[in-house]
Amino acid sequence: MTFEKAMQFISSFTKSGEPVRNLDRIAGLLNQVGNPQKNLKFIHIAGTNGKGSVAEYLTNILIQSGYRTGTLTSPYIRHYQDRIRINKQDIPEKILCEICEGLQEIITEKSYSQFEITLTIAFLYFVREQTDIVVMETGIGGLLDATNIIEKPLASVLTSVSKDHMEILGDTIEKIAYQKAGIIKNNCPVIISPNNKAQEIFRKTAEEKHCQIFIPEESQCDRKEFGIEGCRFGYQNTEYQTKMGGLHQIDNALTAIETVQALREQGFAIPEEAVRSGLSETSVPARIQILQKNPVVILDGGHNADGVGVLTDLLSESGIENWIGICGMTNTKDADAAAFQLSLVLSKVLCVDGFTPNALSKEQLRDAFIRQHAMASEMNLEEALPYALKWAKGSHGAVVICGSLYLASYYLNQR
Repeated sequence: MTFEKAMQFISSFTKSGEPVRNLDRIAGLLNQVGNPQKNLKFIHIAGTNGKGSVAEYLTNILIQSGYRTGTLTSPYIRHYQDRIRINKQDIPEKILCEICEGLQEIITEKSYSQFEITLTIAFLYFVREQTDIVVMETGIGGLLDATNIIEKPLASVLTSVSKDHMEILGDTIEKIAYQKAGIIKNNCPVIISPNNKAQEIFRKTAEEKHCQIFIPEESQCDRKEFGIEGCRFGYQNTEYQTKMGGLHQIDNALTAIETVQALREQGFAIPEEAVRSGLSETSVPARIQILQKNPVVILDGGHNADGVGVLTDLLSESGIENWIGICGMTNTKDADAAAFQLSLVLSKVLCVDGFTPNALSKEQLRDAFIRQHAMASEMNLEEALPYALKWAKGSHGAVVICGSLYLASYYLNQR
């Protein structure tokens, strides 16, 4: 099977598959291929924001501790293969093709989702390559997410919760948190991020399931510096630095540190130096990513209220007065809410579309910003960055590309 044929095979399944009411469908699929997940050890991560960063922190810490580490993230950023990695290397096209060819011979129906197929590919790959541990993000939610088929994770990690995917998960923080808490399993350690809106819901569920609970102690954290180029903080008498910027990255780093503690208590040898270097060297594409410095260009894929809020806080505290934004969003997100937040920090906004089939039209996005009295205009996608760079140089300002992971992916693939 060629790589093109492999991608055609994966794309032959719909993005969501038939409606899911339980995990029977993914259980049946995995049973057909020998239940590879039963031969793997997992760190399972759910949350609205932060789970990608926590996953990368833990991946780097475990690699530097000598463990062969698989990582499964969602969605991909540059290309399909980058969501399935071992020791930070994407699944090779040759192996992906071999696994898809085997699946094509077994699977006779099209009721599965692309995510379920991807999950199966990942599990088969991780078993084949004998990973020591797998760091795995949920897709959407937790309780009915296909990743929740795993039975006894080494740790269930719960990052911040906010309103997103409400058509699937519910329209309140409580309903969304209930879905995320579904990854908590009986007698398995639970790590809850600091400043978590759903902390009490998560804590109650963990207590009911007799789980050991790890929550970073805010009183033990000294937040010393945070900005575009990283953070510096102390925690329990140890100094740490992150390469990724924004105050929220300290919360993500603390979550990773507490997860390490849970792993140590289960016999994993993780030196403190691996923790410190893992945090300081981790960067995630499209998470307040600096693309260049003269002028500064930042790329961020945050698309819900909390994600956009984190970005606007960072821009307002950056010391740079003039920011020009290149903004694009999908038509499933709340453009008015994003425009409200971003208009507080952007001097000028260029609204774009064309980066994904379900992009909100640039005219509709422009109107959302104009309703907030922002200086906004629509622009062709190909022309936006050259214009923004020229504007930033002329005004001693900087550029931020934001609003959608799909937009971020477009610009990363142009480099």
